[in-house]
Amino acid sequence: MDWNLYRYFLAVATEGSLSAAARHLVVSQPTVGRQITELEEKLGVRLFHRASHGYSLTEAGRSIFEKIQRLSEDLQDIEHEISGLDQDLAGRIRITATEGFGSYWLTSRLAKLHRLYPQIQFDLLLDVEVLDVGKREADIAIRLTNPQSENMVGRKAGFVGFGCYISEAYENRYGCPGNVGDLSQHRFVDWSHQSAGFVLGRAISGYAGGHRSVLRTDTVAAQIEAVKAGFGLMIAPHYLARQATGTRHILVELDEQVELWVLTHKDLQKTPRVRVVLDFLFSEIRADQPYLQYGLPEKT
Repeated sequence: MDWNLYRYFLAVATEGSLSAAARHLVVSQPTVGRQITELEEKLGVRLFHRASHGYSLTEAGRSIFEKIQRLSEDLQDIEHEISGLDQDLAGRIRITATEGFGSYWLTSRLAKLHRLYPQIQFDLLLDVEVLDVGKREADIAIRLTNPQSENMVGRKAGFVGFGCYISEAYENRYGCPGNVGDLSQHRFVDWSHQSAGFVLGRAISGYAGGHRSVLRTDTVAAQIEAVKAGFGLMIAPHYLARQATGTRHILVELDEQVELWVLTHKDLQKTPRVRVVLDFLFSEIRADQPYLQYGLPEKT
């Protein structure tokens, strides 16, 4: 069913002529005439009597007019309902972030946001390789570095700081590197192969080479436990590693900061509920920079 043909049918039936229907639809009169002819040919019946003073419905035309009119009204109601959903501060939003950031920082902030806007629900999708907002796999992405995609828009909200961490268990067994040059003689806890492109994986490869990775895993929780158990050193976010008992920060010259971006698809940026979440996350990240950059105590 080509609904566009029935729009022309309704316009001619309501307006009474091709010229009036053309003005109503803001198209040319020949266009209206062609669409009516095509619809009649598809249905195999005459829908209108043609006369010099205008068009009037045939018996076949009258038999479908009210049904098509009701269908048009139903479609308009659906459009208004869907449009209203986008205008309301309600609905479900899919947010993607890295596992560590999502678990240890983002979840509690979403709980705070939900108290402010209880009609907004969330799907929180956590992985090192975050989903692609540009392909509409998620509505909002929190990413380390800007992906520079033409389909995505957003703002740099702040930075996440990283450093090298060692545990008492490891130091007691293998000692502590005195400088960056010593790292090639030490063991590392690393990200899994699937996460090879992640910033921490690249850092470890640059410092010590992949052959010094004694354990690879794809969750930061497992990495931290491995470091605490003495498996190896770890390049980790300060806000996570500083909370781990029995670990300490070493080799300050290795510290680096990575940009943290909050992004959405360009088609969603003016949707009110998405806008509210974007602004909230941006504000929370900005306010929590001492914690996210340096692992200092969180704001109260």
